Formats: sequence, structure tokens, C-alpha cells
Amino acid sequence: MSGEGDASVRATEPPTGAALLAAADTGVVVFDADARVVWSNEAATRYLDVDAATVEGLSAAAFAERVATRLADGDAFIEAVTEGGIDGPDRALHIVEGPAERWLERRTHPIEDGEYAGGRVECYVDVSDQKHALDRLDRRERTLRAVHDVLLDRSRPLDDRLDELLGVAGRMLGAEHAAFARLGDGRVLVENVTSSLDAAVEPGHAIDTGETVAGVVAERDALVQADGATERWPGRRPVGVAGDVALDYYVGVPVAVEGEQYGVLSFAGTSPKEAGLDWELTLLDITVNSLGHEIGNSIREDRAEEQLQQARREFESLVQDVEDYAIFRLDVDGHVESWNRGAEAIKGYEREEIVGEHVRTFHTEADRETGYAEELLERARERGRALDTGWRVQADGSRIWVNAVITALRDDDGELQGFLKVTRDMTERREREQQLEHERERLEFVNRIIRHNLLNGMNVVEARANIVEGHVDDEVAPHLATIQDRVEDMTDLIETMRTFMKAIVEGEEHEPEPTPLGDVLAAEVSKANRAYDDATFEHDELPDVPVLADDLLPEVFENLLTNAVQHNDGPAARVQVETEVSDDEVVVSVLDDGPGIDESVMAHVFEKGQKGFESPGTGFGLYLVQEIVDSYGGHVEATNRAVGGAKFTVTLPRLGDGEQA
Repeated sequence: MSGEGDASVRATEPPTGAALLAAADTGVVVFDADARVVWSNEAATRYLDVDAATVEGLSAAAFAERVATRLADGDAFIEAVTEGGIDGPDRALHIVEGPAERWLERRTHPIEDGEYAGGRVECYVDVSDQKHALDRLDRRERTLRAVHDVLLDRSRPLDDRLDELLGVAGRMLGAEHAAFARLGDGRVLVENVTSSLDAAVEPGHAIDTGETVAGVVAERDALVQADGATERWPGRRPVGVAGDVALDYYVGVPVAVEGEQYGVLSFAGTSPKEAGLDWELTLLDITVNSLGHEIGNSIREDRAEEQLQQARREFESLVQDVEDYAIFRLDVDGHVESWNRGAEAIKGYEREEIVGEHVRTFHTEADRETGYAEELLERARERGRALDTGWRVQADGSRIWVNAVITALRDDDGELQGFLKVTRDMTERREREQQLEHERERLEFVNRIIRHNLLNGMNVVEARANIVEGHVDDEVAPHLATIQDRVEDMTDLIETMRTFMKAIVEGEEHEPEPTPLGDVLAAEVSKANRAYDDATFEHDELPDVPVLADDLLPEVFENLLTNAVQHNDGPAARVQVETEVSDDEVVVSVLDDGPGIDESVMAHVFEKGQKGFESPGTGFGLYLVQEIVDSYGGHVEATNRAVGGAKFTVTLPRLGDGEQA
């Protein structure tokens, strides 16, 4: 070997302070300016397993090659020592050959003066204890991270995570066998096994609790650790092990779910373990708490999923029986996935014909060319749902007018799962609405003729009659009075028709609004007082509250007050107006002292034309009252008073305190 020592070098006196360094725990090797070993102490001999007398005089390269055979990475050591003793980035030396495995930290220091100036001192410090402690910390950190990742990786099934958790915890404890079993009804059911033992059983194996060490864990409801498990609990085997196996080491820990015992984690080995597993057992205890939480979550999720599936089955069963609506699911691209009886009836397709087809099948050719079906799906995807009314095509090619709603279906993470489409055939309703609109137009036409032509004619007749009045003799005067009365009746009839047409024909545009009830009542009572000199109208303080009505409300009370006077057979009618206010409504009652309502017509008093033209009024007044009040969301009723006379009660919705008339 190159660089062997010579006698002159070996005879060199030891460096100053050698006696002190010889007894140090740090290994010391001194190189002279020629990079030859001139001295080494006992610690260097002990750590590097080289004899001091043998290495003195060796070149740095020869020294490095002799030591390198004992190192895990000898080449790196040779390179560091031979290149002028440069201190590399990794100063740790792992000695794997020799009396004992060691970890050394190598440091170099130049010699700047004295006999060996230009040389260097290499120091080797035994850091095995620190290295082992760091390794333990590193293993613990990796174990802790692995446990954390397994428990919180909810993207994987719990069963797969349990298998991995058994592997991680088993390696942490140095166990050859790990299993998880569920407790119940005096039995232990193995659900997960990770083992290198030939006697291990497969998941699904069940055994009486009294035959397993897990039974001891369950009885104590606490972590159990023991060496000599086979001798300590004869006749009991660790969970997941069949037959007689001499297992000395055992750790078992109970798993609770929602405060109740659920199962046991078991770990076992064929040889006793050294002490010092406190940290590992603490982590295991923490792990089973988290595991119990995850199992509880899984049970709740399974239960919720089952309830969801049950609800879905019930919903689909219910939907299947619906015949008035086409209700069916679409996949994310718009293809039909389900089909109910209503869909068969409305669309005309059998389930086998349409499932798998695109929703554009139901659209007209024009809609298909413009991609209207895809536009509706995109609208539902972006906004949550899409509404549409229009023509659709049935299986036989005929067209129907439909109202359709498409709703986007998403999971808990917001991912689109498809669509639900609900369609209603509105063809007949559309035809009815068109007919009603036509009838409304005809009625409005007739109304304009009555209001303009007839009213203008009546105004002319009234004017001429008023001119003639005072110029006729006593024989003709009664006939003129009859003409004037009839003209007045006809004028009232035309005005009633105006109000009737506004309430009925224009009903769709008839929107109630806050209306001051007290002002309306005061005005109508005052008007009635002026119109009927012989009648008396009485009322308490009128309420200053707003009700939900409009400009037709005065017609209601004008009709009721007029009705109370005209149907009174006494010399002077007496009419009372009473009000009652509550949180939600206002009740107005009009009471008279007349003959009351004949019981034979009581049930029909609000019907159209109940009074003939030979009686005062038109016969439409009370019908109009009911129609107007109904349109406000209120109601009206007629009764006879015990003391005589009739009572008409109008109930109107009252606005809240924050709403103003």
C-alpha cells in the first residue's frame, strides 16, 4: 500500500499536550505538513478501530483507505481526507464494521505554528446517542404525519385507511401482527388484518370474546400492554390469529364511537419488546380517539346515504305515479336518464324509446337548429334553474304548449350531477286563456258601446226631460216623472256596468294597495246623508287604519248604504256603521232597521241579478260588492239581526304598522 510509515517518523515525539489529549473522549489524529499521521489517541483507536502504532507514519490517503473499510460511505471519507482534509458538507461518519456501530462527527483544524505547523488535527466525536435520538424523533415525526394523513384522507374508503393505519401503527410498535375487530353480542368480528404470521385469519372471521385477548381489553376498557401474552392469558388468542402461536408481546386498545365501545385495535409479536414505548403508546391512544371519530363519521355518512337513497327511492316512486307532470332526470350532457308516467302521457314516448336520447328531441326543428335546448341547460348550470314556456313536439309529431323548469342537481361539493326537468302540458289552458281574452275583448267592446252610446243617449233624454219639466199640465206630469225616474235608473245601471267591468274584465290588472279606510267610510256616509233626507246614518269614531284595497272600495260601502235605505219599508230608515280593528284585519258592519232578508233568498243574496229591475237597484249591487271584496282577499256576509233588520259584514286585510296608506 502506498504511503506506509517509516521509523524516523514514528520516532517523532508526540505533540505538546498529548498527555492531556490521550485521555479525552474525542478521537484525535494529528497530521504533519506532509500529510502523514504523527500521532493519535486512544479514543481514535477505539472509534476507528485502528492501532495508533500502526497508523503513525501513514499518509493521509493510506490512513483514509484503512479506516474507510469500516464506514458505510468510505469513498466520501477518502475524498475528504486526501483532499487536504477539507471539511465536507456532511461531517457524519457511520461506522458499520468493528466492535460497535457508531456515528462519529469529523472536524478538522489547521496547525498554524509549532513543530507541526502546516499540518492539521482531525477530531472524531462520538454522536451516536444524539444520532439515535434524532432518528427516533424523525421516525416519530414520520409516523405522526403518516397517521395524520391516513385519518384525514377522507377521499378514500375507511376500510382502506384502516388497513394502512394498522401497517403504520404496527411498524411503530415493531409488531408482526395487527388487526381491528368490532365488538358485539359477545363476539369479536375481524374486519381488518395486517400480519406476517402464517396463523393470521382473513377479515370476516368471528370468535367468542372470551377466547381472545381483545376480551380483556373490552373488560378493562383501557389500553393493555403485556409481554408473555400467551402465558398470561392461556386459552386466549390475539384478534385475527387462529391456532396456538407463542406470542409474547401484545398491545390492545379499545375504540369507542360516540361514547360506546365499538371495537379493539390489537398488535402482537413473537418476542418481548424493550421498554421505552411510552411515546408510541400515547400516540396510539390519541390515534384510536381520532379513529373512533372517523368511524362515527363513516357510520353517520352511511346512515345519511341510506336515508338519502331511501328518500330517493320514495321520491322516484312518487314521481313515477305522477301523471299530470312529466318529471325526469337528465345527465350532465342533457341525455334522459329516467321517465315517469306523466312523461309518457305528455310526451308520448315509452321509457325504452327515450332513455338515453338528448332533451333536444322534444324541441321543434327551429329550436334544434338554434341550439335552444343546450342554451336552457347552460342557463340552469349557471343560475341553478331555467324556466321556459313554449312549443314542444310529441312522439307522433304533434305540438303542445308547455311550461318547463330545469333544475341543476349538485352534490355536497358543488359538482354538477345532472338535471331534473319538470314539464306541464299547458295547451288546453293556453286555449282557454285565449278564449277568455277574446271574450274579454268582446265584453269591453260592448261596455264601450253601453258607456258611450247609451249613456250619451240617456244624458240627452234627461236634458230634454228637464227642459219640459214645468211646461206640462197635471195630467202629463206623472208620465214625465216616470220618464225621469227611469232615465236615472238607466244612468245608475250604466255606472254600475262601468264599475263591474273594471272589477271583472280588468281583474288581472287589479292590484290592491294601501287605502285609508276611515276616509272612505266618512265620504260614503256623508254622500248617503245628502242623497237620503229621510234616512239617519250613525257611526262611532271611524278607524284611522289602512286596508288593502283600491279605488273601487267606495263602491262597496255606497252599495251597502244604498241597499240599507232602499229595502227599508219604514217611514225613515235608520242605518248604523260599526267597525272593529284587530292586528290582521278590519271588520265593517252596516246594520239597518228594515224587514231583514227573506230566508228563501238568503243563500243567494250575493248572486248576479238576484233583484229584478222592478225593484229598486239593478240586482248587481251585492254581487259587485262580493266580487270587489273577494279581489282584496277579504270576505262579506249577510245575516238577519235578532232585533230586526239586516246586517252586512265586510272583512278586509289590514296592513302592518310599517305600511302606510
